[in-house]
Amino acid sequence: MQTFQADLAVIGAGGAGLRAAIAAAQANPNAKIALISKVYPMRSHTVAAEGGSAAVAQDHDSFEYHFHDTVAGGDWLCEQDVVDYFVHHCPTEMTSWSSGDAHGAAAPTAASTSGASVA
Repeated sequence: MQTFQADLAVIGAGGAGLRAAIAAAQANPNAKIALISKVYPMRSHTVAAEGGSAAVAQDHDSFEYHFHDTVAGGDWLCEQDVVDYFVHHCPTEMTSWSSGDAHGAAAPTAASTSGASVA
């Protein structure tokens, strides 16, 4: 059996797992980081989710719309304080991903975003 030694193991290779691995690499560039996924990377939840990722990025969009769409998409079971934090920080994170500031990682993209008030 082949083994691998790492300083940190990140379980899950969706958007949150990738972001955690990037933050760890930025904090300690010499660290060996293992990003572990039970599925092929293009099947992670972030990519497989309806429409991919979304952020308030247009003049006619709003944090309120994104908040409502996210909570409604979660059948109103989401922790609303977490959703509020999430929607207000998404634009910065998504810009970082798409500009390549995330160590060359590409942002998840989608042609359409099902369930979004603003497209």
